Amino acid sequence: MPIKSKNILILGGGIGGMVTARDLRKHLGDQHKIILIDKNAFHTFQPSYFWLVIGWRTPADITKPFAPLEKYGIEFHQGEVMDILPEEQKVVTDREVLSYDYLVISMGTENDFDVMPELRNVSHTFYTFEGAIELSKIIPRFPGGSINIIVPDLDHKYLPAPYDTAFLLSSFYKKREMYNIDINIITPEQSPLEFAGKEISGQIQELLDQNKIKLYSNTVIKSIDPQKKIIHTENSHEISYDLLISIPKHRPIRLPHRKSLMDDKGWFIVDKYSLQTSYKNIYAIGDATSIILDNGKKLPKAGVFANNQAEVVAYNIVQSIYESREKKNFSGYGFFFIETGTGRAANLHGNFYTESSPKLTLTEPNVTFHWGKVVLEKYWIWRWF
Repeated sequence: MPIKSKNILILGGGIGGMVTARDLRKHLGDQHKIILIDKNAFHTFQPSYFWLVIGWRTPADITKPFAPLEKYGIEFHQGEVMDILPEEQKVVTDREVLSYDYLVISMGTENDFDVMPELRNVSHTFYTFEGAIELSKIIPRFPGGSINIIVPDLDHKYLPAPYDTAFLLSSFYKKREMYNIDINIITPEQSPLEFAGKEISGQIQELLDQNKIKLYSNTVIKSIDPQKKIIHTENSHEISYDLLISIPKHRPIRLPHRKSLMDDKGWFIVDKYSLQTSYKNIYAIGDATSIILDNGKKLPKAGVFANNQAEVVAYNIVQSIYESREKKNFSGYGFFFIETGTGRAANLHGNFYTESSPKLTLTEPNVTFHWGKVVLEKYWIWRWF
């Protein structure tokens, strides 16, 4: 008996969306339609945004148009998702209404500057493509002084970002023999990368000390005086700055709230192994989800998880279409390449789904891991586009 053709919609063309689309197309016949929807015409590889800031990449190096996906048998529809109608099996964009048999939500997050509105005017961020380009013009011309990397809230993508950023900036200016620059990190964290445990926090602190990077831990920003260039903290510190780089809080993409799909904040609720929502034909992956670990904390937001979850979801949709009972589960394994400067990187890796708390290991910084990150970037862009 022939298998009825299916329509599969994928919302979001980031890492998770791209892997899902290509994996599905690889394993499904041409009678099944795969449609990728994104509000932008181009994919930008977010893990390389800070390399763009320090001149290691150009915008063209990390940008690929979606339209050529047609050659792989994937339809691309540009549009902003306005609503998801699970009972009707439809998605509404600002341009059209599309029906689906299977839906994969991989819409990521958006930056939330409402938690501290003044950051829009007094700080710079590389968490947007445009922001990274702007910073790439500022960093090489910075004459000296204090660069403060500020974390207003620990709900942000890629938790190692403040430390990655500080190490790369330190290395960048040392290479230019600019020793009149102080680099500070201001964060609510009790210790660096506290989610990884005390031992790894200690290892990161040693690297900060070696690079003379000052960490203001357990520090919440109260206000910023842009005229005097002073940060006021809730524990009564006054920290001066010449350049502010912010790691913004994130929030879910704003959509009409659906209790059957989302928690009260708008994050998509999924089974942490299958990434299935309360609807059997709707999955959500990557940054758009909120997955609670055994220790009560959330699974961090990072591209590696979106990639691995996408592989699981694509496989399970294929099995469902072909009426197979074989399924895969997301294991909770992940890793971060943490740039430490001078052409080296550390590797933080392990399983986040282990009982009680994640079991993670930080491998000493070396040249191999830095080049591993470079190769991963090159391979990823080549593989999926």
